[in-house]
Amino acid sequence: MSGHRPRKTTAAVRRQNAALAAQGGSSAAIPTAILAGTFAALASVFAKLTLDARTVEFLQYACNTVLAPTTPYCTSFFIAKEDETSPVVVAVRSACFALIFICNAAMWTLFTKALNRSKSSATVTVINSAANFCITAVLGYVLFSEPLALQWWFGASLIVAGSVLVSSNEANASSKKKKE
Repeated sequence: MSGHRPRKTTAAVRRQNAALAAQGGSSAAIPTAILAGTFAALASVFAKLTLDARTVEFLQYACNTVLAPTTPYCTSFFIAKEDETSPVVVAVRSACFALIFICNAAMWTLFTKALNRSKSSATVTVINSAANFCITAVLGYVLFSEPLALQWWFGASLIVAGSVLVSSNEANASSKKKKE
């Protein structure tokens, strides 16, 4: 068969990952870990949009500013009978619910790629967690007007600092084992 490529074995994949890491491939893991943290933060935003009462307000604002800024069409579009929910709101909430799973799948895919590209799994985990914390905080502040108290930033910083300490201890232990 022309065009047929044999499938790489796990040993070949390991050799390729080792060569990538030897060439400084761990630097490629950092942006991938940040992107994974971003998708984790987006999954939490979509989870909140699925259940939050302000989803209707977001929809009305988007409709009035983008689609029909001068007509009352958008307002009537989201109004349903008493004790019922508008079909548009149900559709948007369903889409947000699906996006939770899509973002989580993207996050796990990117996180796994970052782990394969990195020399240290702890480094990838720290970067992923830090990106997730910071982006979730900013999106919560911008989209949902959630307060970002100094106490929250202090707590998040302690969590990241603790993760960095664990990561550095793991790196030191693995380098000592290689020397022996």
